[in-house]
Amino acid sequence: MNFKDFRQYLLLKGNRRYILVLRNRETWEDKFSIILTPLNLMLLLSSIAVMFTLVILVMLTRTPLREFVYGSDSGEAYRLEYLKMNHLKDSLAIRFQLADKERNNLLNILMGRDSIYRNAPKSDSNDVQGNFDFDHVSAEEMAMREQLEHGDLNDMDLVAYSGTTLFNPLPGFITDTFNIKKNHFAIDIAAPKNSAIKSVLNGTVILSAWTPENGHTIVIQHLNNFISVYKHNAALFKKEGNYVSAGEAVALVGNTGEWSKGYHLHFELWQNGTPVNPKDFILF
Repeated sequence: MNFKDFRQYLLLKGNRRYILVLRNRETWEDKFSIILTPLNLMLLLSSIAVMFTLVILVMLTRTPLREFVYGSDSGEAYRLEYLKMNHLKDSLAIRFQLADKERNNLLNILMGRDSIYRNAPKSDSNDVQGNFDFDHVSAEEMAMREQLEHGDLNDMDLVAYSGTTLFNPLPGFITDTFNIKKNHFAIDIAAPKNSAIKSVLNGTVILSAWTPENGHTIVIQHLNNFISVYKHNAALFKKEGNYVSAGEAVALVGNTGEWSKGYHLHFELWQNGTPVNPKDFILF
């Protein structure tokens, strides 16, 4: 077969028409029919192939399947997932500690022992008998006050300070006070957003994490079995294990956590494992 005969053969085949019919098997009634030629059949199959290819490309570029084919461009997604899981771990650990403490307290009560909260101080600060007299301050504190008034106090003085009076963590307006009966073991201080929150004494950070209820939280261990707690922060400056100086900024005022109702600091002070009224140690 020469080229001329082959071309005529293709034209003959190309001009032939076929009918695709869909019929009812029982009544033999025609339900649908379409006229097909080799040309429009080829166009139809080509269109289907193109559409299928476009769908595959969209799935591989615009869906999570992209990571399985091309891999991730950066570790940002994995880093965020890691932080989320780490926060969840910290939250579960704190919940477990609180539940274990409440369980031990309940067991003590059921066995006729004293509650672990029995020796907690009264909510009225006037009933708390502390060993600090505001009318008689140490010579070290008097010298520090004079330096503050004259603007001569520097960072080295803050590091060296180890007096009884603690630094005010945040100048602001007190919106809620220490109350044992209401299980509010803290003082809430309202202040502008991103105001600096400072450590009340020299110490070591023992917790720097985020929890759903309290948001960004930092806990500092001090001498004389003091522990200070700062909750609902916008950001934390220190990590666990960091040493901080008295008066050093450790966080920023925020409104994080489910239990926060506005920009403020939820400040707790503990001594020997018992919550104490911060007003007995700090001049707000």
